Amino acid sequence: MRKHLVSVLILSVALGAVAAPLRQPNPIRRHGKEEGMMLDLNKISLGTLNDVEEKKQYLSTVQLEKQRIQNYMLRQVYENAYTLYRQGDYQRAQEMAQTILSIDPNFTQASTLAKQAGHMGAYGTTSEAEVVEAKFQEAQRMYGSGRLVEANGKLDEILTIQPYNSKAQAWKRRIDKEIAQEYGRRGNEAYDKGDYQEALDNWYNALMIRKDDPALVNRIAQTENQLRKQQVQEGMEQAMAFYNKGQYLESYFMFERISKIQPGDTRAQKYMGQLKDEIAQSYYTAGNKSYGAQKFDSAINYWTNAKKWGADPNHMDRLIKQARNAKEDALKRKQEAAKKAVEIAKQKEEEKQQQEAPKIDDPVETVTVENPGGTLLPGGLAQPGESLGPDGNSTLQGIGGASTRVSDEARAASHQKYLEGLAAYNQDDYERARAAWVVAKQLDPGNTDVDAGMRRVEEMIGIR
Repeated sequence: MRKHLVSVLILSVALGAVAAPLRQPNPIRRHGKEEGMMLDLNKISLGTLNDVEEKKQYLSTVQLEKQRIQNYMLRQVYENAYTLYRQGDYQRAQEMAQTILSIDPNFTQASTLAKQAGHMGAYGTTSEAEVVEAKFQEAQRMYGSGRLVEANGKLDEILTIQPYNSKAQAWKRRIDKEIAQEYGRRGNEAYDKGDYQEALDNWYNALMIRKDDPALVNRIAQTENQLRKQQVQEGMEQAMAFYNKGQYLESYFMFERISKIQPGDTRAQKYMGQLKDEIAQSYYTAGNKSYGAQKFDSAINYWTNAKKWGADPNHMDRLIKQARNAKEDALKRKQEAAKKAVEIAKQKEEEKQQQEAPKIDDPVETVTVENPGGTLLPGGLAQPGESLGPDGNSTLQGIGGASTRVSDEARAASHQKYLEGLAAYNQDDYERARAAWVVAKQLDPGNTDVDAGMRRVEEMIGIR
């Protein structure tokens, strides 16, 4: 639409310069120029419109204004095209008419002019009378077969080519009168059947032809009033049916529609007020239930709607803030619970690994190592230079020189080193596992778990 309008404006300016000498000077219309037709859109702001329906009406008004400007400009272009046609410049007249049709395909006069200009350009000016006569004969045939609207269209084509053709004008008045009578007859039939909308549609069509018929105008006004009453009554019944079913929103919107059909209807206003209170209360109650079920997002949504429908905004804002805080607290508790669950699962996994490890056999009374003599290390391992037993092995000495078990401290330390090595083994750090198990074996040579672990880790790192 915008591209078309711009092209029309450019075309109009160009044609105004070229074809100005072709047109007769017209009196200046001080209230009908383009400047006067445009809305001062800078003085209107959509932000000042509080209702969605008002914004729609505003945008519709702007669209209608644009369409009115376009129609005005196309009419100016058409007048120039017709002037060129009358002066025998058929090619330019046809081009201008086709340009109009590219913007508004429903511009019937431009369509007729384009066809006639093309015909005249091919056959010359002497054929215009023949063309008009042929169209007139066709119009009479259509009229004779009862095709009044089509016959009228042919007469319009003739008057497009020859606006002052008296014969075509007389026939058009006759056909217009008959078309208006037919529309009136159809409207009367529809009215008698109680179909007021159909009756009005036909009577309005008749009024477009019989513009100065006061009787028709009065009948249309009376029927419009009857139609409004009928629509209000039907709307009331439907609105009450919705209300009785507990469909408060549907009922409210139906009453709102009634108030637009019949502004100031006290019944509709009364029911709308009651329904707003009930809808607000319903949203408030639903919000309380959702909050109790810890569905905080739903509660916030319900209370927001309750505020829109007239609930105390301060109270609703407090409840909404409360729900948001509760949502944040619940999220924190959920995160903490998840973190704790991960820790518990990790702890259980460690305990499972310890349970699945080989059991430690009870140590023998005397633990010996094959090592030359020497002193004892903590935990009872002999180093070079420690004393040997009768069989050449070192003997772990207890208090008073008697043979005894490995001390509980050494066994505990050996077990702890074994667990360190096991953790490193599970992380595929075989060197660290082996180093830990070597120390565990030194602390408690009878730790058979270490032996099994050492065999596994030496297989993994290829030590034989």
